[in-house]
Amino acid sequence: MKNLYCRLFNHDLIIKNEITKFVKEYTCSQCGKHYTTSDQGELIPLTDKRREINKTLKVLYNKRKKLKQPVY
Repeated sequence: MKNLYCRLFNHDLIIKNEITKFVKEYTCSQCGKHYTTSDQGELIPLTDKRREINKTLKVLYNKRKKLKQPVY
């Protein structure tokens, strides 16, 4: 029944994890499938490879963000 809802009305995505300003991980609240944004901005299924890429990207993004903060 949950898959039927998603087929008729599309997925009801909620943000699960914010990697950067533009890259996020989403979860469908109806069927539980996981998605992420690709490098071109499209929604694609979240695979193990993409999950590892997002994890590494988040570490690099946070390091860079920390270095850009001014020191008082």
